[in-house]
Amino acid sequence: MQQPMGIIAGTSFQFSGMTKDLPVQTVPTPFGNADIITLAGAVLALRHGKAGDIPAHRVSHAANLRALKDAGVRSVIGIQSVGSLKQALPPGSLLVPHDYISLGSVPTLFEDNRDPHIVPAFDAGLRTSLIRVLTARGLAVLEQGIYWQTTGPRFETRAEIHLMAHFADCVGMTAASEATLAQEMGLAYCCISSIDNYAHGIGQPPLTEAMFHEVVRENTQKMETVLQTILENAGDLICPS
Repeated sequence: MQQPMGIIAGTSFQFSGMTKDLPVQTVPTPFGNADIITLAGAVLALRHGKAGDIPAHRVSHAANLRALKDAGVRSVIGIQSVGSLKQALPPGSLLVPHDYISLGSVPTLFEDNRDPHIVPAFDAGLRTSLIRVLTARGLAVLEQGIYWQTTGPRFETRAEIHLMAHFADCVGMTAASEATLAQEMGLAYCCISSIDNYAHGIGQPPLTEAMFHEVVRENTQKMETVLQTILENAGDLICPS
């Protein structure tokens, strides 16, 4: 029996009707509960919970990933909403980051010095496969970019964004933590980022929360196409165990 594909989705689907009528299972894990939806050939974890009310800094990434692993998943794709750090990367763009920066509180499952040190990275094989199936669907995808994770839940200051823009292409609050914990659990992980706004101080008009949610809503159809493409090609995306 083929292992299921793992998917973690959040803000990009808060306005989507694609999964709202599907049954949600609340799964207990050693790291807290996770809300998952079982699909044909895939298991979807709801990053912010079934009610969508868990803010970024309260998300139990370990619980979401453990629930997927316990469901037989060995490869995970995260779908993230992010802000652009570059004028040349406008809202509406799709980016598959090749690396990430996370200088804040980095999560870990390890407890003592006998545990191994991971060399953090997105899974190269899974990234290549994801880019291939998305471009085959006709989606314009940027294949290189650096994701900078902040803690949230607030947006970043202009000064923080000015600093980040020298080193990264987009800013979000979840992917780096998911990538780190996935590696510690022995799961292949990469992500696709929906550019839903210019970060604070980048581009015009100035960033507001209302504008952010408006563009997320506008990008919902594109992200539904991304999710559908992943589901239709789950067998080709799964990395060897």
